[in-house]
Amino acid sequence: MEKQSVILLLGSNDVDAAGIVQRAIRIIDDSVGEVVRCSAEYRSVAYGFTAEREFVNCAVEVMTDADAYEVLRRINLIEALLGRDREEEMRVKSAKGEAYASRPIDIDIIFYGDATFSDERLTIPYHFLDEREYALRPVADVAPERRHPALKQTPREMLRRFSNE
Repeated sequence: MEKQSVILLLGSNDVDAAGIVQRAIRIIDDSVGEVVRCSAEYRSVAYGFTAEREFVNCAVEVMTDADAYEVLRRINLIEALLGRDREEEMRVKSAKGEAYASRPIDIDIIFYGDATFSDERLTIPYHFLDEREYALRPVADVAPERRHPALKQTPREMLRRFSNE
């Protein structure tokens, strides 16, 4: 299989959020594919739930020969390795009545080449990208001119709805 450019978004609101994000990037480079670009780290408040700490967000571009589902499998393993417990998140979300919960690491596939698809396991490009400034800022650092295949806009163009850049 030909190598694909994959954009991943990482986020953490752990006590050591920046350290966990950096560890995740090193593991991604070892187990998903070569990290060829990395955004600045951005801080943002939690989206869709209340949290004690802000998030550290970062995007990376990875060159990989793994298909999208294999990338998903590998990033889910990385999340678990770094302490993400999805069952605990479900309990917290249910108890608080919120859509999301704090987590040590979250890794999302934003773009997988120019692919567009959606099923019960995976949606590519990442859904709601154009509505989430915390995602757009780091993605615009690593893929400013990558055109969203469905929306026909670049991350930089989508960011304009949030500020005058």
